[in-house]
Amino acid sequence: MFKKILTLFFILNFVSSCEYKPIYSSSNKSNYRIIITDLSGDKKLNKYIVENLKRNSRKNSVEIINIKINSEYSRKILAKNTLGSTTDYQAMAITKFEINKNEIIEQLVVEEKFNYQKISDSYEEKSYEQTIKSNLASSISQKLILRLSIIE
Repeated sequence: MFKKILTLFFILNFVSSCEYKPIYSSSNKSNYRIIITDLSGDKKLNKYIVENLKRNSRKNSVEIINIKINSEYSRKILAKNTLGSTTDYQAMAITKFEINKNEIIEQLVVEEKFNYQKISDSYEEKSYEQTIKSNLASSISQKLILRLSIIE
């Protein structure tokens, strides 16, 4: 009985002394201004990435980060059925960033892939592909933001 109480005491003490802090909490907000100096590559993908970066940029911050973005988006066929028509695609976005922060220039390449099946309605498929592109851009920009927090 005493061992159980002692064990429970240590477990509660150990758990209560741990500090849980989410990655995206308000105290971890970035304090820098992002300036996009050059955009090249896929225009839609760049537009989504810039929109995501603007949300994390502080307009009145003293610290400035200059970023050049070069993105490529491709869609390739993964599978075909017995009739020869396409059934599965892979969307791939490769984005190269050149980050200039405090006179330190760093290169970052982010590659994201997503596999999906063909949709019979072509309008719905194009709409779905735009949603995929938006999600890929969101993932890419989150990886860039995490990288920016590491650079000193």
